[in-house]
Amino acid sequence: ESMKKFFAGFSFPHAARYRVWMLTPAVLLVFLDQLFKWLTVRFLQEGQGVPLIEGVFELMYVKNPGAAFSILENKRLFFILLTVVVMGFLLLVILSGRYRRHMLLNISFVLVLAGGIGNLIDRCRFGYVIDYLYFKWINFPVFNFADCCLVIGAILMLIFFFFIYEDTSVTKKTAKKAEDADDDRHMENS
Repeated sequence: ESMKKFFAGFSFPHAARYRVWMLTPAVLLVFLDQLFKWLTVRFLQEGQGVPLIEGVFELMYVKNPGAAFSILENKRLFFILLTVVVMGFLLLVILSGRYRRHMLLNISFVLVLAGGIGNLIDRCRFGYVIDYLYFKWINFPVFNFADCCLVIGAILMLIFFFFIYEDTSVTKKTAKKAEDADDDRHMENS
C-alpha cells in the first residue's frame, strides 16, 4: 500500500519537463567528467604532476582503487553495489518529484547523481577511479570532477535539510499535539 502511494506521486503536472530538467544536467556533468578523465589518461603520465600553479595546484593522473582518500582500497564490488543502491534511490526520489519545488535540493540531487555515476563508470570499466586534480600546496589527496560534484552536492543537501527545509507534516502534527494538550488542560481546569 505504501509503495502504491509512493509511485502514485510520480504523476504530477509537467512531470516530463521536470524529469528532463533534472536529468539533462546530470548527463552533461557525467559527460564532462568522462571527458576530463579521458583527457587525463590520454595526455598525462601516471603519477607525474603537471603544475598549473607552481607549488600550489597540479594535474596528476592517479588510479584510485578505493573511495575518497583511497580508503577501503580494492573493495570494487562493495563500491559498485553501494553506488548502484544509493544512485537508484536518488533517481527514484528525483523521478517522484516530491521535492520538485526546492531548487537548491534539486541542484544537489543533480550534482550527487552525476558524481556518483561518473565514478561508477570508472569502477565498472577499470576497477578503479581516475583522479587528476591535486592541491600540492596542502598535499590534499588527488581527486576528480565527479568528486567535486559529489562533495558540493552533499554540502548543498546538508544546507537545505539543516537550514531551509521545514517538514510541514511534522510541524502540523506537533501543532496538533500541542493544541490537544492545551484542550486537555482546559478540560481539567473546568
